[in-house]
Amino acid sequence: MVFKAKQWEYLSKCWHLTPREVEVAKLVCDGLDNEQIGKKLRIAYNTVRAHLGNMFRKAGVKSKAGIILEFIRTLQKARI
Repeated sequence: MVFKAKQWEYLSKCWHLTPREVEVAKLVCDGLDNEQIGKKLRIAYNTVRAHLGNMFRKAGVKSKAGIILEFIRTLQKARI
């Protein structure tokens, strides 16, 4: 799933995402698993998990699917 730059900017502000969390979120939306995300961003697997955990906490969800759904809901409410 691909969001537009303006949508990512809105999500970043709305959910107080760090630039690295946005990078991880984009790759999650592209369907990559944690290991693939780590390799792509050249970060450790546990670092990917930490970023995901932070995003899950901020969005009040427990999974990658949950975060994607929350992103979609947020954008629909904002009509962006």
